[in-house]
Formats: sequence, C-alpha cells, structure tokens
Amino acid sequence: MRKIRPAPLASIVVALFLLTSSLVCLVIQPDPIPLVSFWMGGLFLDLVLISASALTLRQDVSPGGRALWTRGRVLPLAADLSYLLAVILLVFFGLVGPGLELEFLGLSAVFTYAIVLPFLVFLASFLAIKDSINLLYGYSSRGREVLVFSMVRLSAVFTLILLGGIISVILFRGIGAISWEFLTQPHFRLGTEGGISTCIQGTFWLVMGAMLISAPLGIGAAIYLNEYSRHSGLKRVVTIAVGCLNGVPSVVYGLFGLAFLVATFGLSLLAGSIILGLMNLPTIILTSQEALKSVPNSLREGSVALGASRWQTVRKVVIPSALPGVLTGLIIGVARAAGETAPIMWTAVTFSATPVQMYYGIVPDVTQPVNNLCYHLLNLIYFLGAWDVEEKAWGTALVLLALVLSINMVAIFVRNHYRKKISW
Repeated sequence: MRKIRPAPLASIVVALFLLTSSLVCLVIQPDPIPLVSFWMGGLFLDLVLISASALTLRQDVSPGGRALWTRGRVLPLAADLSYLLAVILLVFFGLVGPGLELEFLGLSAVFTYAIVLPFLVFLASFLAIKDSINLLYGYSSRGREVLVFSMVRLSAVFTLILLGGIISVILFRGIGAISWEFLTQPHFRLGTEGGISTCIQGTFWLVMGAMLISAPLGIGAAIYLNEYSRHSGLKRVVTIAVGCLNGVPSVVYGLFGLAFLVATFGLSLLAGSIILGLMNLPTIILTSQEALKSVPNSLREGSVALGASRWQTVRKVVIPSALPGVLTGLIIGVARAAGETAPIMWTAVTFSATPVQMYYGIVPDVTQPVNNLCYHLLNLIYFLGAWDVEEKAWGTALVLLALVLSINMVAIFVRNHYRKKISW
C-alpha cells in the first residue's frame, strides 16, 4: 500500500481554493478584491508545502534505478516555485496593487488590477496543483494519469463556474428591474421608462414564424436524405452544403435578407421570420438526420416484412422512434432564433414600441415591423452613458437569458421524457 504524503495533499486542497476563488473573481471582477490576504497566505503555504515535499522525496525510485530528480523535473519545479514567489513579492511590494493599469503592444484594451491579480493567482494555483500531484505520486506514470484526469475534471468545473458566474452577474444586476409593469408595459422615452412587452410579443411571433418555415422543410429534407435518397453522391453533396450553411455567420444571412427579402416584403415580420427560418434549417436538418440514423434498421425491415409500405414505415415506425432527437433539434432552433440579432436588425425590427397588430385576435400582421428583445437590448447598450438605461438593459438581458435557458431546459425534459417510452 502506497504511503500517503500529507504535505502534497494539503497543497492540493489550498491550491483548489485559490483556483476556484480566483476564477470567480475573474468573472465578477469585484472592487476591491476581498481575498488578497487569503490568496497571499495560500500561495506562501503552497510554496512551503511543495518545497518540503520535494526535499523529503528519495533520490532514487529503487536501488540502482533511474534517478528521481532529473534535469527535466528539477527545472520545471524550480520555475514554478519561482513564479509563486514572484507573485507574492509583487503583491507585497505593491507592484501589483489597486490602481494598476497595463497596456500591451499599444492595444486599446487596459488590464486593470481586478483582472491581473486574479489571473496571476489562477495560474499560480494551477502550477501548484500540477507540482503537488507529481510529488504525491513520485513523478510516476500513475501521477501523470491522475494529473491528466484532474485537468479534464477541472475543465468541467470551470465551465460550470463560468456559466454560474455569468448567470449570477446578470441576475444580480438585472433583478432590480424586473416587475409586473416591466414585463407588461411598452417602453418609452428611449427605453428609460416603461417595459419590454412589445419586445416579448415581437420575439414570440418572430420565433413562431421561423419555426413554421424551418420545421416542415428541415424535417422533410432529413427524411428524404435518410429514408428515400439512394444516390450517395447527391446525398453527400447536400450534407456538405448543409454543414457549410450551418457555419455561415448570422450577419451574412441578414445581408441576404436585406438584399432580397426587404425589397419584396419590406421591413416586416414576414421577412424576419423567413431569414430566421433559413438560419435554422441546417440545424434542424442535421439533428433530424442524426435522430433518424439512430433508429435500428431492424425496425424498418420488420415493418416492411409485415407488408407496410415505405411511407407507412417512416410514418408509423421511424418518425416516432426518432421523435426525441427531432424535437430536441426543433427546440434548439427556437432558442437560436430567440437569441439572434444580426439577421433581423435589417429585415424585421424597429425600436419603436408599436404592438403587434392582430387579425381576429390570433393572426399577426406579418407586413409590419416588430420589436425584439435582442434588438432592444442592443439599442439600450448604445444609449449607455447618454441615458439612464443601465438597469433596464440588465433587466432585458435577464429576461432574454431566462427565455433561452428555459427553452433549453424544455428540450432536455422533452428528450428524456420520450426516451423513456422508446425501447428496442
């Protein structure tokens, strides 16, 4: 049984605290930073623990074996410890402190103390974890394996922390603007007063129009490519073309809509719905194709053996089995359409708080321009500094984020619900 070394373990625990807290501070950038003394104490403790662990290791793995402390191990360890010491000294002597502003290579970006210090601590803690794991396992192959898997796990944790940080900042700054009036009243005086009711209406009808256009075309194209097309060359060309369309920037779709759709339909709900539907087509086709491919061929063969036609097999067997993947693709398309700005800013939207005109109370007037959450938020950002709209901007961002996250949660729920009903 391998003997546990307490010093490297303690160093790992301290470094994980430094890593997590510095990443959180990088995201939210508090002013002032409340953890500076804890960070410096943690770095100094890591420096002592790693140095003590290195000194207590044996010189050889086994008698007559390969020397443990080779140049390729000593030099990186010494460089890492020097970096930890340098960070401590920079903060101690005030070279990295409040008021710090750094510019590199004449860039317009300025790196302030709230960014520089957390980044230095983040990098130092990462190096401390690496060295502590190597010392804990005596620079063995098992240590390298643990190090790699630890980095993989930490990458997942970082993703969650970043997502949580973004949500927390938007929630903290935007929750003050949320009220019943904010959600049910239109805006006026350039967004400084009122709410976002017309933006919510416009976003809803744009998404509905986009899905009415893209869902039948996308699912139909996927069914043809996967179930009917027997020309492998044509199928390959269409699949490549769809994949390329999926990578086209959204602003290019907006330019296309401005050149061809606005000239025909004008700045209108219809033009915006068409361009958003075209944007969603590649996503829906690709996800529906993958869902149809996941259906076992034995189900198709069994249906045909029982006398069903090809269309009956597709309608009664293939589509119900592929329904979870198809629905997931459709809902992801809804989330994408709700979060787009560039394709509709030249084809469908206006900043005026004009409500969507309805025929018979249920059918929108597709010839009128509408407002939209993304476009409204973009205009509020333009007004920052000139008008008092910051709270309204954060509130709009919170509503938009809640909308997109809710749609994605619905997609996950629907997929899991229908997967439980499918067995083959």
